[in-house]
Amino acid sequence: MKVALIDDEQPVRETLQSILEYYFPEFKVKEATGVAEGVELIKDFSPDLIFLDIKMGDGTGFDLLNRVKGQSNFQLIFVTAHNEYAVKAFKFSAIDYILKPVDPDEVNQAVKKAMQNHSLDELNIQSLLTNQLHEPEKIVLSDNHNIYLLDIKDIVKCNSVNNYTQFFLSDGREIIISKTLKHYEDLLKQHGFFRTHQSHIINLRYFDKYDKKEGGEVVLKDGSRVLVSSRKREELLHVLREFIS
Repeated sequence: MKVALIDDEQPVRETLQSILEYYFPEFKVKEATGVAEGVELIKDFSPDLIFLDIKMGDGTGFDLLNRVKGQSNFQLIFVTAHNEYAVKAFKFSAIDYILKPVDPDEVNQAVKKAMQNHSLDELNIQSLLTNQLHEPEKIVLSDNHNIYLLDIKDIVKCNSVNNYTQFFLSDGREIIISKTLKHYEDLLKQHGFFRTHQSHIINLRYFDKYDKKEGGEVVLKDGSRVLVSSRKREELLHVLREFIS
């Protein structure tokens, strides 16, 4: 595997180089110290995996991605100081990241994960470049066969199916993803979504009415009915008042 380290901090590059030599001595590794060098390295070296810093002297990692769009036949791991806004963009875009100071075990696990995945899809980069500019509006979902770039507002509800999550979309499609409902609850709760039950999350934009019969159910605009647990009823009514106001 060919690996590119694109970071303007020499100690970080040296640490990554040492970790990779220890865990993956067969890798061929090259370095770049900034955006301009990184673009040239990607063009000349065609790496399979890139470790990319966010802030560098001549620009950002996002600038680099904008300049190599159409050449994204690689896996991407961001290396960053903790930046809540950027990390949120990574999560919505299904792109991996590790935090500085670099931890050897995190690097090892991130590389193993990258080796199991296919090359980075253009949809992931498109989503990342959109989401890092403002509050995320899109989310990337990936199953064994497809990668989906979805508008968050088009998700009607999510159901838990064992350790999988089933997405119901406004156009009638259903997508099953091998991540837990808890993972998506954490991502979507700031976007008008509410967990009514251990097995259900709803998009409040599609709320139609609350039916008090049968222990309590939400009726959505598509006619579907979603259970509300007894401990969530008062919280749901409070959230609805906040959402409507």
